[in-house]
Amino acid sequence: MTVNPEYKVSEQRDSELSAESARTALRELLAINVNDLSIKSHGRPLPLRLYTPAGPGPFPVLMFFHGGGWVTGDLDTHDGFCRLMCEWAGCAVVAVDYARPPEHVFPAAVEDCCAATQWVIEQGPSTGMDTSRIAVAGGGSGGGLAAVICQWARERGAPQIAFQLLLYPLLDCLTHNPSHTKFAEGHGLTAQMLEWYIEQYVPSGVSRADPKLSPVRQKYLHGLPPALIITCGFDVLRDEGRQYARRLKDAGVRVQHEEYASMLHGFINYPARYDDAKRALLLCAQTLQAQFRR
Repeated sequence: MTVNPEYKVSEQRDSELSAESARTALRELLAINVNDLSIKSHGRPLPLRLYTPAGPGPFPVLMFFHGGGWVTGDLDTHDGFCRLMCEWAGCAVVAVDYARPPEHVFPAAVEDCCAATQWVIEQGPSTGMDTSRIAVAGGGSGGGLAAVICQWARERGAPQIAFQLLLYPLLDCLTHNPSHTKFAEGHGLTAQMLEWYIEQYVPSGVSRADPKLSPVRQKYLHGLPPALIITCGFDVLRDEGRQYARRLKDAGVRVQHEEYASMLHGFINYPARYDDAKRALLLCAQTLQAQFRR
């Protein structure tokens, strides 16, 4: 994003120009507005980052849940993806900085993602959001949270989620799939690191088969939102993404499954390095645009 060098922030003399008016003018010039805010979730603060496109709203909404094995990601690590989806798909993006382990273990992250989604339903219209058009997205552990939120919303009967975008999602904490063994080492995310993440997140004595931890193990998948599921050919999480795509299709859910055969987990964060990352980013934006027009 570039700024026109001919642009003049204000016609006022420099001595009359306040810092705040200069900041306001620059925000108005840029293609998107970004605001950090905090809401309450189960007695603790929950930081959110709201990205809003330029122009008149209301805008469709993408709820984004970051990856990083629940432990390491935050609002800044996935800022680039959120900015691109906001600008390219023309939607508001609400990034959720859910409580992370080991300080806050399961189900804290799920609770926070539910609270953020409910906040959008209640407060979104006053901030330029069209809450009749909500999608959810996430990568890795965030993809698993996005799938859980869709199941939670279906069980409650609200909110109505229009679409789920799952990027190489972590959907099965039992880790018994062949890809967990085949790509255990030497392919980015290792099986040992995955197990460490799960141990940080899941308290002792809690079943890893719980659908809120392993949404692929939800018995009934009927009535869930349509999905775009992206998997990687060399990823310990590959098989659970494939399995979820198959099970959703079998349940009558409209699914597009794209596998990038030569890519590793997290590849979409490196568009300068991989042409497939550029293609995947464009696919995400175009798919969201199409879904929001329905």
